[in-house]
Amino acid sequence: MKQQLLIILLLVCVIFVVGVIVGNAWRSGSSSEISKILRQSELSAESFLIEQELFESFETNCELAKKRLSSLSDELWKLGKVLGGPEARKELGESDYDMLKRKYHLMQIRTYVLYKKLQEDCHGQINVILFYFRQEDQDSAEQGKILDILVEKYGLNVFAVEYKYSKELEFLEDYYEIAETPSIIVNFDNKLVGVSGEDRIAPLLHG
Repeated sequence: MKQQLLIILLLVCVIFVVGVIVGNAWRSGSSSEISKILRQSELSAESFLIEQELFESFETNCELAKKRLSSLSDELWKLGKVLGGPEARKELGESDYDMLKRKYHLMQIRTYVLYKKLQEDCHGQINVILFYFRQEDQDSAEQGKILDILVEKYGLNVFAVEYKYSKELEFLEDYYEIAETPSIIVNFDNKLVGVSGEDRIAPLLHG
């Protein structure tokens, strides 16, 4: 019950952050695509929260929770592609781009934590990867391409966070002792440093 309440509280935080991002995005006429994705993420988070409240007094519906979180992470993945586009900084402006990206990364980390809680509560076989990268880094770019392929092949949930982007995000870097890029954390416990291909990642996946 305590873990379910923690998940609900974290989702409230996610909804709040998404709401703030949507508010900022609406102020920019060039950010309509980002606004659309963020609004869809907000709806998914709200729906997930309502479902968790509905089932709070009953047996946890693990399959439903897994489906909802997977949908939310897919939307975050799409948003990451938009923010990572070559024209994103120019279209949004330096200040708005920086704030949106910080909040986007924070949303990713919170969703990552929700997956960890879901795994503990439901003993599920969820494949999650936390990917630390640098901009203008050839190895990071190569790792990103590999993960794109593996997402399609294995249905991975990937959270890509720019290394040392902001102090608000350094707590998780410190926890995993991330010191170079690219680095990935496979299923919460397995750290791989350097460019990792399918031969290194696949043995650490469930199923």
